[in-house]
Amino acid sequence: MTDQASEMKATITLDAANSDRDFPVYQLSINAMRSETSGHGYRLMGPKYIGRSRNLRTVELSQRDADKIRAILDEVFPLKPAADSETSASAA
Repeated sequence: MTDQASEMKATITLDAANSDRDFPVYQLSINAMRSETSGHGYRLMGPKYIGRSRNLRTVELSQRDADKIRAILDEVFPLKPAADSETSASAA
């Protein structure tokens, strides 16, 4: 049996949401992909996806990229220790 996580890859995609050359609209997302066309993601920027976007660029993230991104997120949004969250939940 193969490890499902090792089959997946993380990508960041940049898509064009319209075809207006004077006022282009872009979408940026981070995705967990099982295959070239199957996966799920989170839109970071731009309008909601409605199925008419055109992919401009897809970049596969490496473990190093993931570690650097995670470090930045942890710096800005540190995880709260479990004891603190239990205490605040019981106080409410």
